[in-house]
Amino acid sequence: MASSSKRSKVSKGSSRNENFLSKDNETAYGRYSASKITPSRILIQSDIDFQILPLFSSTQLSFILTLSHSYHKEMFLQFLSNLRVTPECTRLSSFVMQQKVIIDKEDLGTFLHLRTEGDRLHSLIQEADISWSMVNDTLRGNKDKVHQPRVYTLLQNARIIQHVLRSSIIPKAGDRVNITPLLSLVTHLIMTNKPFDEAQLILDYIHSLSDIRHPQTKRKKNIALGHLVCYILEKKYNLIYPEPPTEEPIFFTNASFRSLFHDPSVEGEESEGDKEAPSEPAPVPNQNAFNDIIQRFDTMETNFGQRFDQIDLHMKTQEDRHNLDMAWIRGQTDYINQNVAMINSYFTAFNPQPPPDQDPEA
Repeated sequence: MASSSKRSKVSKGSSRNENFLSKDNETAYGRYSASKITPSRILIQSDIDFQILPLFSSTQLSFILTLSHSYHKEMFLQFLSNLRVTPECTRLSSFVMQQKVIIDKEDLGTFLHLRTEGDRLHSLIQEADISWSMVNDTLRGNKDKVHQPRVYTLLQNARIIQHVLRSSIIPKAGDRVNITPLLSLVTHLIMTNKPFDEAQLILDYIHSLSDIRHPQTKRKKNIALGHLVCYILEKKYNLIYPEPPTEEPIFFTNASFRSLFHDPSVEGEESEGDKEAPSEPAPVPNQNAFNDIIQRFDTMETNFGQRFDQIDLHMKTQEDRHNLDMAWIRGQTDYINQNVAMINSYFTAFNPQPPPDQDPEA
């Protein structure tokens, strides 16, 4: 973990080609730039004291939730564009600010305090003998033999953990609506205090971002976790982008989740300037209101899922129709070309003379 004592900087007038190892990496940079970093809209940028944090005590992911590290997006884009991953996905190598960098599992354990041993969730999720009924029993409070990608009627704690995970730790485009099996499995392990390989979870997610560099990838993912990558590069190599940060860290609050779930458990919060004001009585918990908002979220998830399916079907139908139209146009063009070639061959072979002048005055 040797690091130079002088902070590396890049001159603004340097050519962009010097920041990439190959022409393909430079091309991939444009695809990563087209993707966006989209944290959840309902998070409040303030302190991080919320009641769900103790549920993460069985994991080391709580450090990521408390990590406030602003960074420059350009630095993260260079890292993704030049990214190379080992076959075992235990080491990430890249080229950032004209310097080769390496991030491995030991770095995640050292700088982010993540667990580096345990089950690999991306592999476990594909096993056929996984007990989804036990997962559903934890998340929904009832047993179900077949796990559904969108888990309905989640318990309140499970739903909040899902929101935290898809907002900061394993975010993907669309996960604010779709509750994937991976999110459900991580939530189940956190709620049951079972350890898993947290460092590999982060490495597998960053590796999945390499799909964006492929031209056939149309649906762009959410390129998050830049604050983790830049934090490690700063601690390990002392790499700091010379321009001011462009991306702010994500924070969580009790008010953020209470406004979403109508949670009245914390009563009488007062700001420092209002300590002398008399506190109002806390509102009476309304279970019907809580059940109503859960039903609204379930309906919204269903409507979003159906809408995405309709859009995909419409795009597929338009593509098939376009292919048929283009095939018909090519057929007509070939037919016209054949007729023109036949007429041209006739005039070339027989060389017919033009008809005599029929002018009566001649």
